[in-house]
Amino acid sequence: MLYSKYFSFYILSCLFFFKSTAVYGLIDPVTGTFVVGAFVTGYFYNKSNFTMPNIFPIFGRCPKTYDIKELERAIEKRFFGQHIATKIVLSALAGNLHRSKSNKKPLVMCFQEAVRKLRFHVIHGRSDFIYQSQINVYKEKLYYDVKSKIKSCDTNVFVFDETHYIPIGILDILIPILENNDVSIDSRNSIFIFLTNAGGKAIVTKYLDLWSKGISRESMKIQDFDIILQKSAFNEKGGLMKSGLIDSHIVDYYVPFLPLERDHVVKCIESEFKNLKKYLDPSTKSEILEMVSFGPEPENLFATSGCKRINQFVASQSNPDLV
Repeated sequence: MLYSKYFSFYILSCLFFFKSTAVYGLIDPVTGTFVVGAFVTGYFYNKSNFTMPNIFPIFGRCPKTYDIKELERAIEKRFFGQHIATKIVLSALAGNLHRSKSNKKPLVMCFQEAVRKLRFHVIHGRSDFIYQSQINVYKEKLYYDVKSKIKSCDTNVFVFDETHYIPIGILDILIPILENNDVSIDSRNSIFIFLTNAGGKAIVTKYLDLWSKGISRESMKIQDFDIILQKSAFNEKGGLMKSGLIDSHIVDYYVPFLPLERDHVVKCIESEFKNLKKYLDPSTKSEILEMVSFGPEPENLFATSGCKRINQFVASQSNPDLV
């Protein structure tokens, strides 16, 4: 389980681990999904007075609700260029909260294009499933851990980081929980978020295709990306490849994180200076922007590293004596 003070995206990382960062606009062609997850996590963290919602017995109480409006305000301030992801996540969470007494299954979302900047996690695709020979052991432990957390608190947010590193087949062990068919627990009010790089290239390719047809970023919709994201998650190597989570339509939302453009990078720079309570003059803004690489050729439309390096660039310009 993952709880950070804020989001880094997208509600976006709570439960089996967590992430936070100074600037939350970091979405680039090969990163982006974790952002919304951190918001949700951080949100619960704040609502619990800085105690984790019963992930471990020694920590505080189990929260039963959350404030969508507060989450929305946080996203507006720190999450740039992701109108599709913002709409999906806020709508999904609001609907899940409104139907909390009549949900038939947990809310399950797949965030595609993930940023990896900060981490504090319990379940991590790269490091928690190292040995192929131990797959059955991993399955048993995963099921037991998730089930135990739900027994102790039924309003958990489970975030699976770097799902593309999880061995194929392991996640299917969770299907009874994700369909709320395990009669020993009630998983309906838990939330499961899978963060993966699957679909990153497909997002960029589709975006450029729409852009070349004169369709603005703001006019792009989830319907433009939904099918290609499902196919990418199902066919690209990783924890969701050929998974019953996709085959059985257990995943409710495939959330695309779009690559950041120049205007979004400018907002990240401005936000970082604001966080530091420092004045940003036009020449400094231009100098920092010149440090950012854009691609792919020939359009050079997207920041190749999103906003991930902006805090370092800002630090070098705001503290020139340290460089």
